[in-house]
Amino acid sequence: MTVTTLATPRNFGLLAALAAAGLFAAACGGGGSTAAPPAKPPAAPTHLTDSKGDTIYLFAADHDGQSVCTANCASYWPPVAAGTPLTGPARGSVGSITRPDGSKQETLGGHPLYRYVGDHSAGQTNGQGLNVNGGLWWMVTPDGAAITTATASSAPSSTGGYSGGGYTGGGYG
Repeated sequence: MTVTTLATPRNFGLLAALAAAGLFAAACGGGGSTAAPPAKPPAAPTHLTDSKGDTIYLFAADHDGQSVCTANCASYWPPVAAGTPLTGPARGSVGSITRPDGSKQETLGGHPLYRYVGDHSAGQTNGQGLNVNGGLWWMVTPDGAAITTATASSAPSSTGGYSGGGYTGGGYG
């Protein structure tokens, strides 16, 4: 006895579905012999952050390893407390200073370290290159050096952040 299969619309639909499933499996790597290229490791961080991902800054006006950002300045640029874990990882000499109010502040490469209240989430760099409170604010490399180039997110917003309040320097305490 001979069985003959007729080309019916039902059989044609079934064959089309099987062909589509085969193409999908091939596109997804199902049974293919070519391996996907290995994933790239994440890029090394270019600037320091704390353990929450907040950007760390230095104040160019600080001198002799001491902070001149006190009182109102420190309310916008909170000092990084001594002992705060830094990511990056910090490769410079980590230390601390005693601030005029008696608190201890983290230093790297002799520079007192700060955060910026205008950075509202991890990874933001809104304080980069700002010229407020009598000096420039720069992100810090893992070696403790200032990063003195602007970044895409460093431009201050006209609707938020701290504009400097007309401070041009001196007398913060």
